[in-house]
Amino acid sequence: MSTRTDSALAPIRTGRYAELALILATVVGVAATMVHWAGLLVGGALVGLVATSVSRAVVNGLTFGLVVLFAFAAWILVEGLPSAAVELGDIWALGVVAAFVLPLAAAVAVRALS
Repeated sequence: MSTRTDSALAPIRTGRYAELALILATVVGVAATMVHWAGLLVGGALVGLVATSVSRAVVNGLTFGLVVLFAFAAWILVEGLPSAAVELGDIWALGVVAAFVLPLAAAVAVRALS
């Protein structure tokens, strides 16, 4: 079954539009993250699905987490909430860890299964 899945996803993973598929997966994942924290899992799964290998899924998952963190930091700055974010203390650290761990786990799991 894995061979059939690999052959079906090969044009998306290595074809002409591979980079576009990765960008689209990232944009959809970030949009899902803006609605709910489970979007971290959705985004991780999407970038893992378009990864060419499990090791590339690790890179894609970590990069997606970094993109989400930058977007979140930009939102905090635009809203003028840096002092409120600092007051969160350890919860802020938990958010940073979740932004990396959840997409990474989802990306690796999806790529390993497909």
